[in-house]
Amino acid sequence: MKSYTDLEESKKLAEILPIESADMGWNVFVDDSTRCLPIDDWDLSKNGEGGAKFIPCWSLAALLSVLPRFIKFKGNKYYLRFMKEYVEYANDEISITGRCLHTTGNDNLVDACVEMILKLHEQKLL
Repeated sequence: MKSYTDLEESKKLAEILPIESADMGWNVFVDDSTRCLPIDDWDLSKNGEGGAKFIPCWSLAALLSVLPRFIKFKGNKYYLRFMKEYVEYANDEISITGRCLHTTGNDNLVDACVEMILKLHEQKLL
């Protein structure tokens, strides 16, 4: 099971999310090798030194903390729900049959969260 964003997802999210919301980071070295580790102050302060780049990365827990518990859209309140492989905002917090504003599904929950964050950002709901 995937537990954090890959490098390409991390680059997209870094353009729209505050770095403080990331809990991990990709170090990309001059030979294009990479490593993903928990963020510490060293990674942040050394970004760009010696040709190494630092790109924030989000674990599943960090992604879930970025997604709002609910959103308001056209006077309705939609609640965050997630299952093994999808994330959705539905107008009923309890009922599985509630009307959904957005649903994203993927092979894993990390990719579904990324897809939802990008969708909410695009629609200016995040």
